[in-house]
Amino acid sequence: MTMSSIVFVVSALEAIAASKEANKKQGLGDSVQKALKDINEQSPQLPDPEIIFAPLQLATQSGSIPLTTGALDCIGKLISYSYFSVPSSPNADKEADRAPLIERAIDTICECFQGVDTPVEVQLQIVKSLLAAVLNDKIVVHGAGLLKAVRQVYNVFLLSKNSANQQVAQGTLTQMVGTVFERVKTRIHMKDARLSLMKLRMGVANGSSLTIGAGDSPNEVSVTNEVESITESTPSEAPTNDGPKLTLKDLEHRKSFDDSQMGEGPTMVTQVKAQTPLSPSGITPMEHSTEDGMDSDDNEDEVYIRDAYLVFRSFCNLSTKILPPDQLYDLKSQAIRSKLISLHLIHTLLNNNMLVFTSPLCTITNNKSKEDTGFLQAIKFYLCLGITRNGASPVEKVFEVCCEIFWLMLKFMRASFKREIEVFLNEIYLPSLEKKNSPPSHKLYFLNILQRLCSDPRALVETYLNYDCDRNIDNNMFQTLIEDLQKSASQAVSVFPVHQQQYEERAAKESSVDWQVRGILPPPLTTANMIDNHLHGADEIPKDYIIKRKSIDCLVDTLRSLVNWSQQGIADVTRGLESDPRASIDTRAQDDYRESMDPSGYDGASRFTNGDTPTAPSTPIIEDDPEQLEKAKQRKTALTNAIKAFNFKPKRGIRDLLKGGFIKSDVPADIAHFLLTEERLDKAQIGEYLGEGDAKNIETMHAFVDAMDFTKRRFVDALREFLQSFRLPGESQKIDRFMLKFANRYVLGNPNAFANADTAYVLSYSVIMLNTDLHSGKVINRMTKEGFIKNNRGINDNSNLPEEYLIKIYEEIENDEIVLKSEREAAAAMGIVPAKSGGLAAGLGQALATVGRDLQREAYLQQSEEISHRSEQLYKNLFRSQKKSTAKTSGTKFIPAMSFKHVGPMFDVTWMSFFSGLSGQMQNSQNIEIIKLCMEGMKLAIRIACLFDLETPRVAFISALKNATNLNNPANMMAKNFEALKVLLEVAQTEGNVLKESWLDVLMCISQLDRLQLMVEGVDEGSIPDVSKSRIVLPRQDTGPTIIGGRKASQPSQRPAKSLPRSTTFMSSYSVEAATRCRSDDVIKAVDRIFSGSQNLTGDAIVYFVQALTDVSWEEIKISGSNDSPRTYSLQKLVEISYYNMDRVRFEWTNIWVILGEHFNRVGCHNNSQVVFFALDSLRQLSMRFMEKPELPGFKFQKDFLKPFEHVMANSTAVTVKDMILRCLIQMIQKSGENIRSGWRTMFGVFTVAAREPYESIVNLAFENVNQVYKTRFGMVISQGAFADLIVCLTEFSKNMKFQKKGLQSMETLRSVIPKMLKTPECPLSEKANVNSDGTVKTAEPQELQPSRTSKEETFWFPVLFAFHDVLMTGEDLEVRGKALNYLFESLRTYGKNFPPTFWDILWRQLLYPIFMVLKSKSEMSSAANHEELSVWLSTTMIQALRNMISLFSHYFESLEYMLDRFLELLALCICQENDTIARIGSNCLQQLILENVNKFKQEHWTKIVGSFVDLFEKTTAYQLFSSATTSVGGSFDGNLPTGFKEAIADEKSLTISSNGVAATNSDIDSTAATVGDATSIKATRIPAATATPELEDYRPQSGLQQQPVVVTAARRRFFNQIISRCVLQLLMIETVNELFSNDAVYARIPSPELLRLMGLLKKSYLFAKKFNENKELRMQLWREGFMKQPPNLLKQESGSAATYVSILVRMYHDESEERKSSRANTEAALVPLCADIIRAFAQLEEESQQRNILAWRPVVVDVLDGYTNFPIEGFEKYVEVFYPLSIELLNRDTGVEVRLALQNLLRRVGEVKLGVSAIPRKQNMGSPIDESGGCLPGRSRNSTISSRN
Repeated sequence: MTMSSIVFVVSALEAIAASKEANKKQGLGDSVQKALKDINEQSPQLPDPEIIFAPLQLATQSGSIPLTTGALDCIGKLISYSYFSVPSSPNADKEADRAPLIERAIDTICECFQGVDTPVEVQLQIVKSLLAAVLNDKIVVHGAGLLKAVRQVYNVFLLSKNSANQQVAQGTLTQMVGTVFERVKTRIHMKDARLSLMKLRMGVANGSSLTIGAGDSPNEVSVTNEVESITESTPSEAPTNDGPKLTLKDLEHRKSFDDSQMGEGPTMVTQVKAQTPLSPSGITPMEHSTEDGMDSDDNEDEVYIRDAYLVFRSFCNLSTKILPPDQLYDLKSQAIRSKLISLHLIHTLLNNNMLVFTSPLCTITNNKSKEDTGFLQAIKFYLCLGITRNGASPVEKVFEVCCEIFWLMLKFMRASFKREIEVFLNEIYLPSLEKKNSPPSHKLYFLNILQRLCSDPRALVETYLNYDCDRNIDNNMFQTLIEDLQKSASQAVSVFPVHQQQYEERAAKESSVDWQVRGILPPPLTTANMIDNHLHGADEIPKDYIIKRKSIDCLVDTLRSLVNWSQQGIADVTRGLESDPRASIDTRAQDDYRESMDPSGYDGASRFTNGDTPTAPSTPIIEDDPEQLEKAKQRKTALTNAIKAFNFKPKRGIRDLLKGGFIKSDVPADIAHFLLTEERLDKAQIGEYLGEGDAKNIETMHAFVDAMDFTKRRFVDALREFLQSFRLPGESQKIDRFMLKFANRYVLGNPNAFANADTAYVLSYSVIMLNTDLHSGKVINRMTKEGFIKNNRGINDNSNLPEEYLIKIYEEIENDEIVLKSEREAAAAMGIVPAKSGGLAAGLGQALATVGRDLQREAYLQQSEEISHRSEQLYKNLFRSQKKSTAKTSGTKFIPAMSFKHVGPMFDVTWMSFFSGLSGQMQNSQNIEIIKLCMEGMKLAIRIACLFDLETPRVAFISALKNATNLNNPANMMAKNFEALKVLLEVAQTEGNVLKESWLDVLMCISQLDRLQLMVEGVDEGSIPDVSKSRIVLPRQDTGPTIIGGRKASQPSQRPAKSLPRSTTFMSSYSVEAATRCRSDDVIKAVDRIFSGSQNLTGDAIVYFVQALTDVSWEEIKISGSNDSPRTYSLQKLVEISYYNMDRVRFEWTNIWVILGEHFNRVGCHNNSQVVFFALDSLRQLSMRFMEKPELPGFKFQKDFLKPFEHVMANSTAVTVKDMILRCLIQMIQKSGENIRSGWRTMFGVFTVAAREPYESIVNLAFENVNQVYKTRFGMVISQGAFADLIVCLTEFSKNMKFQKKGLQSMETLRSVIPKMLKTPECPLSEKANVNSDGTVKTAEPQELQPSRTSKEETFWFPVLFAFHDVLMTGEDLEVRGKALNYLFESLRTYGKNFPPTFWDILWRQLLYPIFMVLKSKSEMSSAANHEELSVWLSTTMIQALRNMISLFSHYFESLEYMLDRFLELLALCICQENDTIARIGSNCLQQLILENVNKFKQEHWTKIVGSFVDLFEKTTAYQLFSSATTSVGGSFDGNLPTGFKEAIADEKSLTISSNGVAATNSDIDSTAATVGDATSIKATRIPAATATPELEDYRPQSGLQQQPVVVTAARRRFFNQIISRCVLQLLMIETVNELFSNDAVYARIPSPELLRLMGLLKKSYLFAKKFNENKELRMQLWREGFMKQPPNLLKQESGSAATYVSILVRMYHDESEERKSSRANTEAALVPLCADIIRAFAQLEEESQQRNILAWRPVVVDVLDGYTNFPIEGFEKYVEVFYPLSIELLNRDTGVEVRLALQNLLRRVGEVKLGVSAIPRKQNMGSPIDESGGCLPGRSRNSTISSRN
């Protein structure tokens, strides 16, 4: 300041000197003159400020308005020039014991204001001067001076009666406090720069205790010690460290910052330092220590921050003043204006200077702990107190500004105010939405706040994370908000259309950032502007309607925010889908969180550079882990559900709480602790549970009461506390138990209170009765004091309690009822004010008193008082618990939102509220704007549900949209229905990849839209059934038309149909608007985009899309299928999308075609030919298009694509359809034959089906085309692996018995395949396969279709040979079958020489042996129905096949010799058949096999052959003869086989026969034979008469054997027949052996050991038959049971086996070859004993009764005698003693000519050998076994085999 700049001071002093006041007041005049003189004398130097100030100070006290205003103006300017800030000497003020000049100057200005009487001019000048003092940017005033200036301007605003001055004062005040905070922001930025510079200079690492990056915003700084305080526990298991539940009253005492020693401080000034210029390198030269500089700057920062703190605290304190009710509604009163200006300034400071409150660099020293405390933490107590006292204010303007402050807290400071926000919402703001008495304006304004919250994605997500997922917080804040909004949105409101229009116009004008702009400056609060705007007519719109609309807006904004927050997830999904169609949102990494969003959008220079919501550094931040948080949410939900269960049924709730671990254990103390501490439990249910008489409940009740402490508590207070923890049950016994325990507990804590516990018990009962009596509305005569005293006489151990004590109790209960706080709060919330009962007069007076009163306002005041009362009581409990707790405090955990994955769980818990709030309005409202808004919300909800794969919400919302289209009722469609349709189509386009099953609803609507368009074009509605109703149509038969609604369904159609009935009454049914909208370009293009856009769907999505479209298509066809022109709209679209998606990767296309192919299968088999023709033609076109795409070898896409043709051909019954299918394939072959790859297989499959048809035209057409393909494209068929399919096709033609000609042609074609195949280069079997046309060898190329697991023979030979086999086995035409048989074996004989053994194995298993598998099937062999057919097949085909088999074996013996056992097994199978013909054929073929290959057999072959005979004899032995009788006979038999007989045949080589005719090693058989005593059987010896048992009388005539018929069951007859069949087969085997081994070649080639083993079989057969024949009792038993008509025997088996046995052994004995001679001993041992036995037994036969036996055995005896007669001389002499006596015995019998000749020759030989008689020529016996032919058995027949004896 220079002399030239203080001219105004000289002018002012001169004006003062010239005034009359200067003349009157000497001091004033003298000081003025002195000042003027001093100015002149010291010029050009400035005079002493004290000299200049003195006259100006006196002038302000002169009382003259001009002098005062002039002096004030001058002082203000001097302050602005910083003139008063510098004292004349450093210690001048101290020596003079006075305040600093600047402070005295400000005091002088302030003292000029004398209240309301201060002149207007002076008031204005005071404000200006003080503003100048505060706004000085060079010398800054701090401390008391600053606060005085602010306070005085506040007083001017408040007390001035001039509106202009009020306005100026308000603006000045706003500017002053704004400047204070702007300076703090500047200091913060400077501190930020200092820290960055220090880091740059010192190179400090990031580990310093307080650092900030040069490019970081201040709010990103973190303090190390605070970061370290973050707990490692997960959110779900975080310990409860937040203390008891907060209430509003608690907030009034939650003062964590101690400012008790912080006064206003002395007035001081600081001078703004000039910025030090940077050196060229950008670093300021270090002139002093960096730490010292930092300390001094920090101290200076502290001064600025302290000023801001003091100013803010002052306004908070001013705002908390509690006003009496009579001042609340006078808006012009000083009290209201004071409160309003304070609150508005608080709001403005918060709004414009949020950096100051949230920056970690803005700290203030705590006077108590001397630690730095964040600015926000320091002012939190005062700020919360201001909202607590004013948040529920009935004054609308106060409520609104508090809402604005709360919004700033919620938006920018929610991390630090987590617990406080919970309290404000739960106890002030959310109840205001629910309470009936809350003013609508309050609800509406709070909805505006909620709308801002709903528009802030981060705030919403963090609300959910920190409240809904926090187990320590009872309420689910986000869920509650949405539910409350839904209730408001669903409220029914009556409103006129004009009001709706007004609302829409007003809403369009409102700006979305209106709250941000309004928060910059407070509104005018002068008395002139303090008018209730809500009384004006501008708000004619019903507030309830506005609330409803705002609620809907909030719901939609919430959904919009959730979608916005999910954008990162949506983008990731989109990117993933572009790269991988199967990607999903779950593939993101666990730590891949989305980038921060800007929740404010308007931050500006005073905000943060990144726009993030600030987070207080003192708040521990825990990781945003979606999985852990979801677990915490589930845990909290489980607790909530368990509490609900308890409140409904306590015992069940306790079980759930124990099961979930919410109660530690089943110990009563743990249960009691939970019941006592959990506030959400129903007090009444607690009382019921604890009052139960069960021991466990009583024990829990005692623990519950013991948990309370009544020490040093007044009795009534203790009783109140006791009764607040539960509600007393109504049953007296339960009350008694409670009172007993209470009395016990109270006396235990207060032993001197009463004489004993009985006193407390009785008194408590009495107090409860008094409480009921005084406050119950049902009691008329209430208890008096005297009555109460009387009731309690003598209760204190027979003495009385003091009357004063009892009267005090009475008055306390009378004035303050004992009632549950929860009930009081519920009543207050509902606006119920308890009325004092005072009789009729009182009621009348109360009625008169309400006249002219605003009862709703009074009710709301009552509610506000109740909030205060409740908060104060709860705070007391909180304060006590805090005293007991440790001093350690940890910040409330706050979770910042980072991951988009939270949106899914958020929507999952609230979607029903969204659905209810939006769908109801969409359905009921006619306001198009509301409808559009709701539909937008539905669209957003669908997007969220689809993104997070929430099936139930997705289905619900899309179904609601579908229903909203009303397409099933087109006559009543309105504009909103078309809006719903547009939204649904838009959803289909945008969310198609995630719609999944909901595509069905979309496509159903599109089908209905097409129906509507047809009707709009004039088609009769009745001719187009609604597809949505198809599912309720009753099933119909395919043969008749569908009846719908009692009449035949009309004929609907595709669009091109011209036969559809036209409607003549369309305009009367549908509005012009509906006709226009449904055919609008937007709708048509939207539908087209859905189908054309299907090519952009992901691989999974297209499958859902196609499935839904096929379902709709089928519904269309089902409901209109009986019409001439059924609807095929969706079927057309299926074809269309098939073209669009044809270029998809084969993997995806395969999945699509699985669905499409199945649909074409169904449609192709429909009974409506038009549908089928359209489907087939479409399929043909698609197929031809598809075949244009190349197919790599080894794939089968074409094959699968053409499968529907095959299915329809096989299942359709229409000849025209079959014909069309064939012609479609023919066309494809003609046009695209070169492109067909795997499709050949399906095509031949279709032709194969056609080959089976009974229609000649179909068969001929198919055969012609197959033949054409065979002739022209045979090589391609082979190369594409369809050779087998071609063969199968030709096979089916051969088997069609209806058209024999085609069958024979097909057989010839099959026969020609083999040579053609061997000549085709594409066939690997061809000689040309590896040779080019010029004869060069081909280079190695992979065979495209060469199977990797099958040989060439299997690939090519086997199909052809199997074709012959198939026709042979299943063909019905005899001629065709015969050709097949011949061609099969002809091919095998012709080409089999090159077959490898492995292929022969395959042929045997799958072709040759299966021909005879019918022989193994007993059901087929015994079936009467097939007997004739089978007989023909057996007599023709199988006989020839069997002979061909033997010929084939003989032809390729060298290749097939290893299969000998298989052939023998096959022949054995034939021989063992019950059918005589088959058995004899088998026997003949066996002989043929041996005879044809006898010279090729080796030792191992003969072993197998004899082994086969062993098996045959075993299988044909009728062991069942011995067990078939129901009665056990002849105890020597065990089971099916005699025990002795089993042992006898154990060694087949043991052929020695004992002298008595039985095997020498078997004594059992001998003994058995000896004891049977049957004279009719051949026995070795006759029992001597002397020892014989006398025979019983048997005089019954022989004819008696013919007993009465016996009833034999069918099953037993079959069993008997099987036994007989075995006996017959045994004879066949004996005959076969006899014939076979009588052949010289066979006899010569078989080794002796094998021949002897074969003889053992004959011996076994002989012994078996002999044993049976000897058992007369068994045979008689079988006869009696109906086995045969006569007693059975095995005479032919016995004699035949013996004859064959003898003839072969005799030949062996006489054989002179070396091999036979080597085994002669064994032969001799086997032969001689049996021969002797035969002669001996024959000699004993009785001629009269056993003539048949004699005839049977006579040839055998002749063979034996002739054989022995021709023995060599040595052998003859050896056994002459045996045979000679036997021969002599024969002389006594009439033996017949043959026996006599044999005897004659024998006796002659004996004479020659023994007597020396010369040789006499012997006569040759014609039946001698010596003959070449050998012995022959009698003819074989079933009747003659087992017959009775004479």
